[in-house]
Amino acid sequence: MESDDGKRGNSGVVCSLRDLGNGRVRLVLDDVSNPEYSTKGKWSHELVFTWKDYDFSQIEHQELSDKELADIGFNLLVRLGVLFKQPYK
Repeated sequence: MESDDGKRGNSGVVCSLRDLGNGRVRLVLDDVSNPEYSTKGKWSHELVFTWKDYDFSQIEHQELSDKELADIGFNLLVRLGVLFKQPYK
């Protein structure tokens, strides 16, 4: 990509980690929407798509298995595909 044109789709997925205590974290994937189709618009939460709990040390030391990483990527791309076909309005 030569430069960012500032344009975006109006639906997306946000990933975040939530501290559960005792060295555990929750990876949360939330659907978001932006009616402006740009980086300048405000992204709004729509719903929680999915989550999974991990030991933080696995994430910190990049010790997730290839299958776990593939599952995260698979879920992310499938959800984005659904949102692309039926975006939030």
